[in-house]
Order: sequence, then structure tokens, then C-alpha cells
Amino acid sequence: MAPAASFPDPYRVVPQDVVFAARSPLYWSGEDPLTGGPRMSRLTMPTVVLLASLGAAPAALAVPGGGKSAATITGAFADSCRDFAAQSSKDISFVELHYAGGGVVKDETIDDPDFALDGGPGEEIDFATVKSGTTIEEFACEPTNASPEARLEMLTPPIDHTLETCDNFWAGGLWCEASTPRTAWTNRDQVPDDGGNDSGLFHWFCQFPPPAQCSWTMTFRGTGSSDPDGDLATWSLDFSDGTSVSGTWGSPPAEVTHAYAPWLGACTGVANGIPNLCVVTLTVTDAAGQSATDTMPMGFLDVTPD
Repeated sequence: MAPAASFPDPYRVVPQDVVFAARSPLYWSGEDPLTGGPRMSRLTMPTVVLLASLGAAPAALAVPGGGKSAATITGAFADSCRDFAAQSSKDISFVELHYAGGGVVKDETIDDPDFALDGGPGEEIDFATVKSGTTIEEFACEPTNASPEARLEMLTPPIDHTLETCDNFWAGGLWCEASTPRTAWTNRDQVPDDGGNDSGLFHWFCQFPPPAQCSWTMTFRGTGSSDPDGDLATWSLDFSDGTSVSGTWGSPPAEVTHAYAPWLGACTGVANGIPNLCVVTLTVTDAAGQSATDTMPMGFLDVTPD
């Protein structure tokens, strides 16, 4: 009996626990083990192995947005360095804010390509550091420091051009009856300035009732003042009679009352070359120390009618 043939390695059985993808024939070219001559054999394998080698290591899985590469980060400030926004081509790992007052806040919970912060007065940012992927960018803010604008208003009767309320004065300016209820806020822009001697001046009369019924207590406000940077800090009102009042913008001048003595010489202001006027002056100052003023020149006429 002839000895059993010894088959070369290409004929070995493929283990059954290997994962296959599709059925396919497999060809092997080599020496015939019985005759010693060349032979092309067709092996019908159950499937074709996916891996190039049974001993090859599996490929590493890609993690979407893994952040292990560089990112493109942009940032911008607004509202006088109180607002900050950042955008990145990858998720943002953290934003570290360095405030002008010395505080530092780090946010590591963003996990998003976009970041936005809306700050308020006193929350000015000096610079911000943003990390996304392997990239870290720093953004510094340059304050604009724009000047404020002051707006002074006085409570008066309505300007409806009657003798009992307010009307244009014959020599220029505006006059109002002091005994009429005061329901309108009037600013200097509403006072006629047409070139007369009294142009731009405000006159108080007390013509109809006895003088005792006329009130010389005036009410002013400056809440119409503004600042492009939104950082108004303080205000003051000079009543032109040697008295004044001031405060911080945390308590703005919403309704400030002041009692005048209605006689010639009670005030020391001058306007259009006319002395003894009450030139009320509002001054507002921002956090950068820049100031602006608005004035209301006024006088008292016919305070003791016959």
C-alpha cells in the first residue's frame, strides 16, 4: 500500500472561526504532490478572507471631530469689550476670559464650534484665550472710548402756543406760564433760536393768578444722556444759583427738583450777553473720564404782576 501523500501548506484547511465576506473560488499553482510535475489546482473555499493576512492587526477606528489636529479660530469683541464671540472649524475646548478688573473666568463646558458672551457694565474684557483642537488663539480688545452726549430736559407746560401754556417769545426764545400744570419734558432744541436778543432763552412768567400761586420749583432730568460705549459713570447738575447736585449713573438724574428764588440777581449765569440768568448745566462723565455738557438758560419775568 502506497504511503499517504503529504500535501504542501497551500492545501491546509482554513479555520472555521475566521470571518469571511463572500463566496469565491481560489486557485493555487505549484508542484503536483503525486507526480512531481506542475499543476494548477482550483480550490473551492467557503469564502474570501477580508484581511490580507490572518495575522494582520485590525485598523484603528477614526473618531469624528476628535480634535487632535489644528483648527481655524476667529474672535470678535463688541459693546466696548463687554461682548465676545468666537467661531472655530472644530469644537471649542475652552474659552478663558481675562477681565480689565483683574478677574479670570475659564469655561470648559462649551463643546461646540461657536461661543458667545453678552456682558454688561463693569464686565469689560482685556483679552480672551480660545482653544480648539490643538490650536490656541488669543484675542485682545482695544476700547473705543467714544465721548458721551448730555441731554438736559425741564418739566414745563405743553408747547401749544397759548398764553396759558408755552409760546414763542417775541424777542426770541420761549416763554411759559408758571401757574399752568407741567406735563411735558422740554429740551433746549425746542427753544426757538431765530436770531433775536433772547434767542435760545427760556422765560418763566406768572401773569394770571396772584404770585403766590406760581411755583418756582423746577424739575429737571438727564436720563436722555447717552454714551456709545454704554459706560456713563457720573452726573452733576449746576443750578447757577450757587447750588448743585451730583451722583453716579447707577442712580441717574430721572427727576431732580430745585426751588429758585424768583428775583433779579438770584442766578449768576450769562447768555447772549444778558446777566443774572439761571444757566442750568448738566454734566455727564463716562468711565474713561470723558465728559459732555448740556445747558438750559432761563430767566424769571413778571414774577410780581400788578
